[in-house]
Amino acid sequence: MEKIIETFGLTKYYKDEVVGIEDLSLSVQPGEIYGFLGSNGAGKTTTIRLLVNLLFPTCGKAKIFGKDIVKHHLEICKDIGYIPSSVRPHKHMTGEDFLNYMGKLSSAADPGNHYRSHLLKKFNFSEKDLKRKIKEYSSGMARKIALVQTFQHKPRLLIMDEPTEGLDPVMQHTFYELLEEYRDDGGTVFISSHHLREVELVCDRAAIIRNGRLVAVEKIHDLMKHTARTIYVTFKKKVNPSLLESDAWEIVSINGPTLTAKLTGDIDKIIKLLSRFDIKDMSLPNLSLQDVFLDYYKENGQ
Repeated sequence: MEKIIETFGLTKYYKDEVVGIEDLSLSVQPGEIYGFLGSNGAGKTTTIRLLVNLLFPTCGKAKIFGKDIVKHHLEICKDIGYIPSSVRPHKHMTGEDFLNYMGKLSSAADPGNHYRSHLLKKFNFSEKDLKRKIKEYSSGMARKIALVQTFQHKPRLLIMDEPTEGLDPVMQHTFYELLEEYRDDGGTVFISSHHLREVELVCDRAAIIRNGRLVAVEKIHDLMKHTARTIYVTFKKKVNPSLLESDAWEIVSINGPTLTAKLTGDIDKIIKLLSRFDIKDMSLPNLSLQDVFLDYYKENGQ
């Protein structure tokens, strides 16, 4: 099956050999929502700008729909929906004129603008809103009109850099619903986000980039297996730490009657161990993608 996105040793150096990304090789499958994670300056936006040909690679190459992103840029872009992290739609246009203008640049048609109407309704745009100039929009409205233009031509691929920045929680939920609709209709998404809960909710796989280099690519569920869950126990009275030793956990701290530990083995062994003591409280919170992300960055003391 042809990959939607493929990169081969993709590298971008800025002035004075500052690393944007280095030796980046990844692939995105058809019908996949692929999350791209990293701290500020890790290389997320550089990667996206290379994919949409706003930057040229120092070396390496990338393909979208099996075609070289530099040689076939114009052809590829007609079937991509792109939203950058900083949205600056044409402020002197009305919302309606902006959508019409951007729609003419795509390869797909929407007779009668039925899908666009669906999008506008989902994002609570009125006819009056569309007649206003974009410079009169709030930042949230500017983000929403940019999202409508990203989806409106039903492209084969969405490339999105922090797409929900500036949206309120209700509109974020609306965006997630639209992503699911789009994927169910056969679309593919490459999404960069620092909202880890967002990636956890909507993505099939996620990549973590650190200092311009890829450090992990896995399914969300598998990615989270690599990080130990934290267990918190409060005893009714202080316990001798030597009595709590086990190869099934790594004790992080003991503060009076309260213990914090990383679960590294069979939880049944820990339950049997704890049954010897009087327990006041115990919790084992579900692991989040944020825990995984922070673990990868702590490895290098970042």
